[in-house]
Amino acid sequence: MLPCRSGCPSYHEGCHKTCGAWRQFQAEQSAQRQAKKQYLQFYNTLSAQVVRQFRAIQCRRPAW
Repeated sequence: MLPCRSGCPSYHEGCHKTCGAWRQFQAEQSAQRQAKKQYLQFYNTLSAQVVRQFRAIQCRRPAW
């Protein structure tokens, strides 16, 4: 369901294909998804680095 369907007074079937407000909404959603993706990539890399550091300082049993 389109989010503008219930709130847009000039809604008609298929208008979202040419609607400026719909294009703006889609651009905002795309920018928000990209920002989330960058956030997750940054903290995923950081977390992996911390895990590697903890494993490096971990006490190991000697191999016999």
